[in-house]
Amino acid sequence: MSNIGSGGFPTSHTTSTTTKVTPLIWFDKSYIQTIPGLLKASAIIIDLIAFIIAQFGSSSSGRVGFFSFTSMMAFWLTLILLALYCLHVVEKLQSLPWLLGEFAFCLIWTAFYFLSSLLMLIDGGVHSAAGVFGFIAFAIYGYDAFIKYQGYSAGEIAQGDRERTTIGQNNA
Repeated sequence: MSNIGSGGFPTSHTTSTTTKVTPLIWFDKSYIQTIPGLLKASAIIIDLIAFIIAQFGSSSSGRVGFFSFTSMMAFWLTLILLALYCLHVVEKLQSLPWLLGEFAFCLIWTAFYFLSSLLMLIDGGVHSAAGVFGFIAFAIYGYDAFIKYQGYSAGEIAQGDRERTTIGQNNA
């Protein structure tokens, strides 16, 4: 008697997952050439430009303060994340749910940039230019959140290689 089900597929199978990570901390500039690396690098540049533009103008309202907080926190946190990836610290600590954490981070900063950019556009003047750069950052963080969600849903790891193989077995 065989364990072949309908359609000729085995009714039992084994799934094997192999994760390959480098336990060393080393600088890898090639990460910046990947899509996640490019997103982080471009977000850092846009965050800084948006912050600098927001400092011009006559208003020192809470709107400008919120936008400045959003852009500077995004700048520093994204810069730290980029450094962690370039130094392969994320790969060394691959047991942590990096993709889920980054998804949450990107989602929060997407919401912060949307709200603060709208407020800057309402403020008008030179702050409208900061709002435009804020919406560019909003799009970058939103797309990065989408990528992180897809990776997390697919069971990927943030850095390193993970291979899954499924082997059918017959228990005759």
